[in-house]
Amino acid sequence: MLQRIQTLFLLLAAAAMLTASVTPLASFSYNGDEVLFEAMGIYLNGTLSDSTWGLFVIGVVSTLLALVTIFIYKKRMLQIRFSIFNTVVMVGFYLFFAFVLYQVYPVENLQFQRVGLGGIMPVIAIILNILAIRKIGADEALVRSLNRLRR
Repeated sequence: MLQRIQTLFLLLAAAAMLTASVTPLASFSYNGDEVLFEAMGIYLNGTLSDSTWGLFVIGVVSTLLALVTIFIYKKRMLQIRFSIFNTVVMVGFYLFFAFVLYQVYPVENLQFQRVGLGGIMPVIAIILNILAIRKIGADEALVRSLNRLRR
């Protein structure tokens, strides 16, 4: 379980999504005011203006999915399905981020300043998840080829 490379990929993906859930995603300028976008809320000049707890929930669900996937190592096909679903959840993180951003603030008055660490981490987690899927698939192919030789 812990000696396989896909376990390391999944652990790093879980850590990346947890980091995305607790660090700032991006900062903007809106009509001269500083807007900080985090997974738990949107802060306008340091005060919470809108709650975005849904992003935090998506990030935590993705983290838990990656951790659960590690412990079902005996069922490789289920592990692949969980990883694919987790990748869809991570893409959903970005889609919900964009939805909340465009719903709360008009785009013409919003000026982008910088991407936070939390905004980059889901991309890294998606890449790590895809690498884990490939390695799990390689393990499954190896086991199937060895089963063929035994017959």
